[in-house]
Amino acid sequence: MITNNEKTSGILFLSILDKKLNIEECIKQSKLTPDQISNIISIPKFQKYFKKKTTDELTVSCRTDWIVEDIAKHIKINQSEHEILEEIVKEKLMKHISEYWKENGKVKRDFEIRTLSEWIINEFVFLSGFAIWFREKENDNETDLSSLLSKATGEDVKASANIEFDKKRLQLVNEIPTQILKKIMAINPAGKIAYQSLDMVVMKGMSDGNSNISKKIKPISMNYKKPWWKFW
Repeated sequence: MITNNEKTSGILFLSILDKKLNIEECIKQSKLTPDQISNIISIPKFQKYFKKKTTDELTVSCRTDWIVEDIAKHIKINQSEHEILEEIVKEKLMKHISEYWKENGKVKRDFEIRTLSEWIINEFVFLSGFAIWFREKENDNETDLSSLLSKATGEDVKASANIEFDKKRLQLVNEIPTQILKKIMAINPAGKIAYQSLDMVVMKGMSDGNSNISKKIKPISMNYKKPWWKFW
């Protein structure tokens, strides 16, 4: 059960992101009431999300140092892996959220179904599944599908494809070493769903383009336009 305070903290966090806002600006951006904002930034449990600073007026900004700590609750990572993830979060996450969590011009997520922490962790999990798939199969600017199709058909099939995919979204995890990505991918089923969804897309594309998928398949180009996050 997600509490009202958890929902409020998520809404406020996405309203601020990499900005530093005074209370009036927080109200305008988040549509929360002054009491809701004052309450949430004062509760110890939620202070890990926000940084308060008082000079001439009170300003609120977002903290991100809690994110890797939350990821580390699900997987075992050493100090060097922890530092790598901290750098990724610090350098890339806010820009990524600003660009890819935007719906109808507003950055938002449904905090009725997941908390802020769950949404962010699942973003890393899902992207890790896609990134692992491409790392395993890409070769010389093409995607080697031989192993996938050989397993599906029971024959020795040689195939490759140029797959159009929103790889720009994968920039969030591109610099994370594979051994860390595999750990993140396994946090919950979203990683496996992402990985297997690409398998399914490839198989559908190949079968649609060939009358008999068990025959050897020539390299083809595929353009899959459905947003990947709609799978989830």
